[in-house]
Amino acid sequence: MPYIIGVDLGGTQLRAALADEHGQILNEVRVLTDTAGGPPAVLNQMVACITQVRTALPTNGTLLGIGVGSPGPLDPFDGVVLNPPNIPGWDNVPLRALLTERTGLPVELGNDANAAALGEWMFGAGRGRRNLVYITVSTGIGGGVIADGRLLLGYRGSAAEVGLHIVDQVGLQYWEELASGTALGRAAADAMPDDPASLLHGLATPETVTAADVSRAAAAGDALAMQLMEREGELLGIGLVNMLHLFAPEQILLGGSVVIHNPYLIERARAVVRRRGHAIYQDVPIELAALGDRVGILGAVGLFLHMREGRA
Repeated sequence: MPYIIGVDLGGTQLRAALADEHGQILNEVRVLTDTAGGPPAVLNQMVACITQVRTALPTNGTLLGIGVGSPGPLDPFDGVVLNPPNIPGWDNVPLRALLTERTGLPVELGNDANAAALGEWMFGAGRGRRNLVYITVSTGIGGGVIADGRLLLGYRGSAAEVGLHIVDQVGLQYWEELASGTALGRAAADAMPDDPASLLHGLATPETVTAADVSRAAAAGDALAMQLMEREGELLGIGLVNMLHLFAPEQILLGGSVVIHNPYLIERARAVVRRRGHAIYQDVPIELAALGDRVGILGAVGLFLHMREGRA
């Protein structure tokens, strides 16, 4: 049976897993990413994790190769990580070639949000669809698009940077500048001084408040926090209307910490779609993604399989 190693390179954690072509994980490992050590240190970590999970390969199994999901921007065709903001020092790093040299295995490299879209499409809630949009809402907003049964890549693999489309004509702000977890925390910081009775003051200061604090206060019935979450759902819905009109998906899946911990935001976003979406999209399901915190490593597995098929 064929097996693949999936590697999820994050600014905080590095994860690797050995899985079969159906997404069943046999072995998994995670470590804190040594970002301070730069590319050489992280490459050593990746090789060590790959070596560790590789020991679980069954005696009759065939290891096809490695898929790596990495923060972008990157070029999946050349296999080069360009200059991702959350892992500084990675400027034009030929990660695919370096990892192939160190492991002796074929390697496919892709944007982590694109990989997550592939993971949900191949192994998660999007199975059986030919057109799918996956959105992750956490520190920023990212996503990936499956169009007519293929991952949409575009020029240098940079298609579908969904968080960077402009949704504010006055301030020319990106979707992620208004609706990400970081933006939610920033909106709370701006509003707290004018509402000294808010429960948010018992959880944080305007300098330290986060999206998680807003979520906790809203769950406790705080009026300001509930208003902020209502606004968050509205902003997510505005972006989803654009996703429907641009990519015509059969399904939209939402992941990332902001949505996972506040799934009621999906219904608020759906309400915007009902008001502003074209009639043909009213029956498109907008749902919570299924793979949870394994979406990165299973996405990397799916990335290898999908890119390998495209090269065949």
